[in-house]
Amino acid sequence: MMNRLEEGKDISGMANKGRLWALLSYLSIIGFLILNSFLITKDGAPLYVIALWALLPTLPLLLFVPGIWLRNPRSHAWLCFVSLLYFMYGVDQAFLPGHQIVGLGLSISSIILFIAAMMFSRWESLRLKAGSSSETQESSEDKG
Repeated sequence: MMNRLEEGKDISGMANKGRLWALLSYLSIIGFLILNSFLITKDGAPLYVIALWALLPTLPLLLFVPGIWLRNPRSHAWLCFVSLLYFMYGVDQAFLPGHQIVGLGLSISSIILFIAAMMFSRWESLRLKAGSSSETQESSEDKG
């Protein structure tokens, strides 16, 4: 079986594009959740109530910040599963009166996050695997 890197594909570039899309959709989900907290707590709620309503749904996403920052493929793979929960929440919000735009935005952003994080995880693991195999080939050539 021929390695994908030998077929002339730029795995590093594709991984960077996947990471960019994952970051953009990740931040948009957080933005939609904050916007949704303002919609839920309208009628002049105190700021700490709005902050609490914004913090609670974003906590599971915030757990992935170190893994996303370090470009960890395993963290991105787990983020795929968590994004499905936000997809369900977005679909639920899309059927509430006055929350349709937030619900649709949350659903679309979570779909983009799922696909981008999944593809980044795959491409980054291929890139890391190719980098480690080229290092072992260089070290074996140096010994031989």
